[in-house]
Amino acid sequence: MVQKLKLTKPTRKMTEEVVVELVGEHAMPIVEFLKGKTKISEFIIAEELELEINETRNILYKLLEHNIVMFLRKKDRIKGWYICYWDFNEHMVPQLHHKMNVGKLEKMSERLVTEEGGTFFMCRNACHRVNFDRAMEIEFKCGECGNLMHQQDNSRTVEFLKDKVKELKKLTS
Repeated sequence: MVQKLKLTKPTRKMTEEVVVELVGEHAMPIVEFLKGKTKISEFIIAEELELEINETRNILYKLLEHNIVMFLRKKDRIKGWYICYWDFNEHMVPQLHHKMNVGKLEKMSERLVTEEGGTFFMCRNACHRVNFDRAMEIEFKCGECGNLMHQQDNSRTVEFLKDKVKELKKLTS
């Protein structure tokens, strides 16, 4: 069954979540600058935000990989160089946000199944956490500190994952 996505105008929070998760916080000033504008030269973006042109282009190309921005390339008649004019692709943000939440839901659901069905062990120093099979292989001794490993109560982790799964199901339905 194909689920139809409700197209909504992205909020600032939604845009920030998508951009920060997919590209990084350093891309937000460029996205904010492009909002509401069309066909902005990369040189103007770099100048207005006081960034190096190469840094600006790198960020723009990373945004382009996720279709958050789009561009038009034109040749400068005087210098013969190509100049890119950039636009913020606002309608992609809700789709990317939904796709990210679906991915998170799948991962959280898988982790929940693992947590509910497994027994985990950890030393008192919490060096690392292993499942029962791995604990047996290493004779219940921590590979980092050598201390004896004890069974971990993961009920709080299971409850946290259940809450997250419920929250993500609401967001994706």
